[in-house]
Amino acid sequence: FGGLPSRAVLEEALDTALGLARSYEELLDRARRFGQEQAFLIGVRVLSGTISASQAGGAYAALAELLVSRLHREAEAGLAQAHGLVPGGASVVLAMGKLGGHELTAASDLDLIVVYDFPEDATGSDGTRALAPSAYFTRLTQRLIAAVSAPTGEGTLYEVDMRLRPSGNAGPVAASLASFASYQRDSAWTWEHMALTRARVI
Repeated sequence: FGGLPSRAVLEEALDTALGLARSYEELLDRARRFGQEQAFLIGVRVLSGTISASQAGGAYAALAELLVSRLHREAEAGLAQAHGLVPGGASVVLAMGKLGGHELTAASDLDLIVVYDFPEDATGSDGTRALAPSAYFTRLTQRLIAAVSAPTGEGTLYEVDMRLRPSGNAGPVAASLASFASYQRDSAWTWEHMALTRARVI
């Protein structure tokens, strides 16, 4: 408990843990076990005086960022197996709120927005069961949310709050880059612009 592990050390430990999974369900279980163990260790460091409460906020955020990033990659890989890829398309996860500001607590939920983009000439994914680009990235976002928040035999990892996306719960679960920019420019409330000051791509 002498100090916080670096990102590289955490990544190596997570890769080792998930690399032993024999199925997607086991991978989700292992991700939850890893997250719970590392969050416990952060708490022990606070109680023992090794780190301060403000350092713990950054450590909890770094852990969540690593797990979301890795599960985003796994969700992409799983979707690609069934539907291929959108040529030239990509998505990012925006961390908002306490996660975006490196101020997470042990009990915080994750405020996330998924933003995607693809070339104008891309009409669908290139798999045998092709999806339109917007449907593809919607499906990807749903897989990511489930990977992070769905309960398994090892419990839950994080609660996910997507209400900061354009139009909140009334809007699409994932936003195209063009629609996100248009919404922020023309329709967003002042508090939504303020929320963006804590946003960062994870």
